[in-house]
Amino acid sequence: MSSWKPVAAVMAAVIVIWLVGAAVTRYTIEQMALLAPIAVCVVGATAGVVLLWVKIILQARRDRRERRTA
Repeated sequence: MSSWKPVAAVMAAVIVIWLVGAAVTRYTIEQMALLAPIAVCVVGATAGVVLLWVKIILQARRDRRERRTA
């Protein structure tokens, strides 16, 4: 059976996104509860794009460094 720690971490992240989203967008907590799945997807997609670009930049730097030493 899976550990409860990852589940608790994801639940905490969703609650934080929900509450911060309600504060930032000035929706009520009830309205933001309806939009929380969309907000979680947007935050996840944004994090994914950022991680992808970090990976691309690090790979480009690594390749450039290897070409200099070769």
